[in-house]
Order: sequence, then structure tokens, then C-alpha cells
Amino acid sequence: PVILIGAGNLGSALLRYQGFQKEGFEVVCAFDADPEGAVRRGVSIPVKSDKEIDEFVKVENVKLAILCVPAGFAQAVANRLVAAGIQGILNFSPVVLEVPEEVVVNNVDLALELEHLSFFVR
Repeated sequence: PVILIGAGNLGSALLRYQGFQKEGFEVVCAFDADPEGAVRRGVSIPVKSDKEIDEFVKVENVKLAILCVPAGFAQAVANRLVAAGIQGILNFSPVVLEVPEEVVVNNVDLALELEHLSFFVR
């Protein structure tokens, strides 16, 4: 099971992406400061208040999270995730996270990916 934090435009788009499930990853819940906003964007999985992350992670024994929050909130949310028991974070937030060495973070920088792609296009 995987959770997603930050169900804004990018997070909502990722929640509609079917590729996770095809690879065996089930996004079981999303968390956002404005859960109703995510529902208005067409998210079909449960969206809870970000205040419920800690308990959900512990009760459901979730180990993986997708982070899609603004840069100013990313480190604080990552700290909460790690404290709750998350061991792997797919980070779409535009910040380098500082986590304990036993926690794995994969950063996805869309601008950097586009820059790499543009190098090969003339």
C-alpha cells in the first residue's frame, strides 16, 4: 500500500494514473489540507485531512508515500512520515529532503527531466 500527500493539481493527476496499480502498488489513501478540493478534482480514492496521516500510517502499516506538497511544507511533512514509520518516499516536491539513512527518497524533478530531454532535441 502507498499513500499520497498533497492532492492538489499534480497529486490529483497522479491519483488518476493507472500505472501504479498495474505494477502492483495500490494508493490506498490521499491526504491534503483541503480534502474537499481533491474530491472536486475527481479523485476517487479516500482523501483525508493531513492531520490524520500519522495514525493512518501506523494503523495500516504503510511503508511507502508519494509527496506532492509545496516546498515550504515538504520537510515538515517528510519528518512526520518518517516518525510514523514510512520507509520510502517518492518526492515530487521541489526540495531535497533530509531523512535518516534507513529511509529511501527518490526525487522526481520534472524541470530537470525536461532539461535532459531538451538536450537531445535540436
